[in-house]
Amino acid sequence: MSRRYRRSRREPGLIEIAATSDWKVAAGMAAVCALAATVIIPALFGGSRVLGGLVLMLSPLAWLMAAVFGVIALFRFLKQRTAAPPSTAIPSRVEWREPTTVVTSAPLSDLDRELLSGTRQPSPADTPSARPTAWSREVIDRIEWKRFEDLCCEFYRVKGIRAETTRLGADGGIDIRLFQDDADPQRCTAVVQCKAWNQAVGVKPVRELRGVMAHEKVEKAFFMAPNGFTDDAKAFALENRITLLDGRLFLAMLERLPESQRQALLEFATTGDWTTPTCPSCGLKMRARDSKRGRFWGCVSYPGCRGMLPMRATAG
Repeated sequence: MSRRYRRSRREPGLIEIAATSDWKVAAGMAAVCALAATVIIPALFGGSRVLGGLVLMLSPLAWLMAAVFGVIALFRFLKQRTAAPPSTAIPSRVEWREPTTVVTSAPLSDLDRELLSGTRQPSPADTPSARPTAWSREVIDRIEWKRFEDLCCEFYRVKGIRAETTRLGADGGIDIRLFQDDADPQRCTAVVQCKAWNQAVGVKPVRELRGVMAHEKVEKAFFMAPNGFTDDAKAFALENRITLLDGRLFLAMLERLPESQRQALLEFATTGDWTTPTCPSCGLKMRARDSKRGRFWGCVSYPGCRGMLPMRATAG
């Protein structure tokens, strides 16, 4: 590890967590501060002659923190609504938002005419790939994003861990929740994020996962991405109890399973159309499309659903 990352272990501050997490985390912090200013602080110190003066000091401070977290929540909310999907990878659960109705009085674009006509010839990317007979890095890399999430969840179940995937759509930075507390079976003990991208995951998604850990009050997290992580992401994860699992490590974990479990997971992962992406908006399979800007994945129920995803560099 380079000298740049040889630094002491440091826990991120509340403002850093709020600034790098989902907007709901900052909004929750603002609500807690407001509650402290109006109820908790007066209840703790208001009845004491000795400590009564602390109410006048701490309540304005709590209101100030509530305002700071509120501004951060608003900024994160606006930023997440206007953020576009990456141009070179298929992100997990990212929705390309456009109007869901076609205005017939306005002239249709070339892309709209092509999608509505239904005359485009099918391409190789539209055809489900043949099923493999053994696990390999190539197989893991070809699994579409939703099937990869389901595979990761099924892997934990095979290992005897109760695992549940989150619902389709905005997931708050969590794809899978793990439950390993025998005393309290309903308590989530770890969270998992999956990114079936065709490039290394940078530090930003890993920072966001750390914020989710704080919000969910869990001590462990796992980030699973077939094509690995950048050095910045690895350094941050090392300091914050986040286990990074790339394609090489995941393949080794699969190969260490008993033969029956390994083959069962392979059958689970490659049943049906396992390489064509699932629409992040409605859950249907997508279709390869062509446009002047290049190839992309579009929802088969267009124009009822306008979900889109960029085409993987290795697709087609």
